[in-house]
Amino acid sequence: MSPAQASPKLQALLKDFQQIASMSGYLNHAFDPPQLRLFFTLYGRVMVASPVEGLALTPRLQAWCERLSVDLREGSSSAIMPPQIQVSTPQTLPDGRDYLVATLTFNTKVTDTSYLRVRTAVLAAYQEAVKMREAGLGADLAG
Repeated sequence: MSPAQASPKLQALLKDFQQIASMSGYLNHAFDPPQLRLFFTLYGRVMVASPVEGLALTPRLQAWCERLSVDLREGSSSAIMPPQIQVSTPQTLPDGRDYLVATLTFNTKVTDTSYLRVRTAVLAAYQEAVKMREAGLGADLAG
């Protein structure tokens, strides 16, 4: 007996998620027709001048993660379960630059009717992570 296949919409969504994950995170999935279960980890990285600056920015990075979590939930009409957030202590790259990493891990059960909302919410979250990686934490997170 062959495993049941997911719909073409869910197959396309899985490909989208795999592409996002290859750039910014980790993805695990399972088809449970008529749904697709997705377990996704999104990484956001911000460069800092020193470990001391990294420690000072940690609350702002935590706030960024919390805002992104709310956006994921709202954007997906709560199809995405509340993400787990983890913010690293400052780390150093081999070239000597320091950085912080924020990790958001979430899961969702996607159906043919919810796939567009989930896709849109995750793409928006990925775009925010790219913006943060390129520009750092914006002034909108002062606090």
